[in-house]
Amino acid sequence: MIRALILSDIHGEENNLRWLLEEVWKQVGPIDAYICLGDGVRDFDRAEAFIRERDPHATMYAVRGNCDFTANHPDRLVIHLGGLKIYMTHGHIHRVKSGLDYLYGAARAEGVDIALYGHTHRANVEYTQPWMINPGAAQDDCCAMLEIENSKPHVKMISLGFK
Repeated sequence: MIRALILSDIHGEENNLRWLLEEVWKQVGPIDAYICLGDGVRDFDRAEAFIRERDPHATMYAVRGNCDFTANHPDRLVIHLGGLKIYMTHGHIHRVKSGLDYLYGAARAEGVDIALYGHTHRANVEYTQPWMINPGAAQDDCCAMLEIENSKPHVKMISLGFK
């Protein structure tokens, strides 16, 4: 089984990100991949050493968001994980605050199984083809766990919302 933690919209809350990671680690076993969907990629990059203390062999993926002005990351990325093809974007370039049509079209054009996005700060899962997953905002203590076993995905939304 492959486990991927999906994060978005950290927005400068690196200490909160570390707290969120520690709380998630208490609930799950080792994590194989960490995915950051923008608006906080510098926070994510700075937390990499902290993450690697826990999961030294984990793969790290990140795309930049509309608030990541100096980030050296792409706007979108296609990765392969656990036998699935996954499209990553922050979502602002696909106007996800107005709906998922543009993102859905881009994901279908790439032939992916899952599209990951953030930007709206609202956790959401749509079991369409491809699946559309928004983990919510890490600054609000939300993230998602994507587990893939035998090329079959399962997503769990995590909301620690103590704020």
